[in-house]
Amino acid sequence: MHRSFLVAMALGLLLSLGAGLAAQAHEGSGEETLDVEPSSVTAGDTVVLAGSGLEPDDLRVLVLVGQDLTVEFGTVMTDADGMFSNELTIPDHLPSGNYELQAIGDETLKVPLAITAAAGARETTPVSDAASEAVVARQRSPLELGAILALVTAAAIAGAWLVWRAERFRDAPTA
Repeated sequence: MHRSFLVAMALGLLLSLGAGLAAQAHEGSGEETLDVEPSSVTAGDTVVLAGSGLEPDDLRVLVLVGQDLTVEFGTVMTDADGMFSNELTIPDHLPSGNYELQAIGDETLKVPLAITAAAGARETTPVSDAASEAVVARQRSPLELGAILALVTAAAIAGAWLVWRAERFRDAPTA
């Protein structure tokens, strides 16, 4: 009875630790890369966005994020080697500024892009329309990851306790 509890507790802690390490490794493995060429363009020009070191056959949402706007470019699928390359036309109405191209999947990869307004374009931020906005996944802070890990650990401990209780009552004599 006591041995089952210890085994369940050890298994729960190992699973919790494994989940936490997997989350940390996935977020910062350093193998994933996102590149843009050229890194500075005039609005209306095209750029090539390329990703590598990603999951094979993985769907990515491509977006351009500026100070007050988000432009969605659709999706792209990585190949069997975890790579993709996509030519994107930067909208010609964008004002000058520093932007960020993002490839959103299980994690969000980012690369900076400097945009100069097209000749004759207004230098004010355009009113965004609902069709060009996208919901962008936010990054989890270390505090949030810690809270998730704590909840997983609590669930493992509760599961171990339930196994212990079941083992204890299984061996109890019946009246």
